[in-house]
Amino acid sequence: MYQIKLMGLAGLCASLITPCVSVAVQGQSFSHGDWELSCDNTGTCRAAGYQSDDDFENMVSVLLTRKAGAGTPVQGEFAMTVDDEKTVIPKQYTLKINGQSYGKVLNDRDDTTVLNPQQVQALIKSAKANTKIVFDAGKNSRVLSDQGLSAVLLKMDEFQKRIGTPSALIKKGNKSEQNVLKAVPMPVVVHQAAIKGKKTEYKLQSAEAKRIQSVLKSSTHEDNCPILFGGESFESDRLTVTPLTRDKSLVTSPCWSGAYNFGSGAWVVNRELTKVLQMVSESVSEDETTVLYANHKGRGIGDCWSMESWVWNGQRFVQTLDATTGMCKGFAGGAWNLPTVIAEVKGSAR
Repeated sequence: MYQIKLMGLAGLCASLITPCVSVAVQGQSFSHGDWELSCDNTGTCRAAGYQSDDDFENMVSVLLTRKAGAGTPVQGEFAMTVDDEKTVIPKQYTLKINGQSYGKVLNDRDDTTVLNPQQVQALIKSAKANTKIVFDAGKNSRVLSDQGLSAVLLKMDEFQKRIGTPSALIKKGNKSEQNVLKAVPMPVVVHQAAIKGKKTEYKLQSAEAKRIQSVLKSSTHEDNCPILFGGESFESDRLTVTPLTRDKSLVTSPCWSGAYNFGSGAWVVNRELTKVLQMVSESVSEDETTVLYANHKGRGIGDCWSMESWVWNGQRFVQTLDATTGMCKGFAGGAWNLPTVIAEVKGSAR
């Protein structure tokens, strides 16, 4: 099954040091088979492939990264992991594609290994046909699935507007590269401090909490924030109000909880707490007042995560990260960092 996700950049252009270009790049994610793609708002794309689910215990992954721009190279990285510390880890593998050797791949258990340009090109060329990709180390070999590789590289070409050009990975042609997507500088967000003020907490069943909740409901939906609409909550849950500026406050309130994740809503409201000025997220997991985080496991064993962050720039919260660690393929903490939204944060205000 194909999966495509477009990532909006609303608010990212507000009050940035780096000016936004006339047409902002909108990040995109895509997956097919055992491969996935994540392209961010600078135009950089990252394609990650893994072992098949039938070979789950022999965990392996390759990451192919390409920046936007005509003629940019593809860089490759290799990673593997084990779920048993007693397993003997080979110091090196031999990359074999359909039985042909493409040289040694040194294995650093504590880090990723860079593939050389010849190995990267061999992987790309293998994408158009059914291919057996093996990192050979005898009985400790790892097999990288080719299912989805061609589709993901084609989507990378499409995102970077390379289809039909000499630099396309899948559908090459003689078209000029003048229209290939150009790299966009990473946006810069200046982190501003909040004014000094008292954080006020309300029990969810209190009259004031209910009044504020009635204001918040207009900016979200019960499916995204069931606790706000009267869903089951804990006795310890609180709605909090924290001053940000003289005329704006941050309101946070529990939205949902699950087996191993929870999310709170975060809103910027006016001083009177009668109007929502910005609905930031219904999935905040950590609140540092001027920095909000939403970090969640994809499943209980923690081999895949999603991460988001928002930074206060003095006027509003600007999203500075939207990323995942990739598919749930057995890598503790996830295999890679695959962002669709990135930004550089300057300042360390709290």
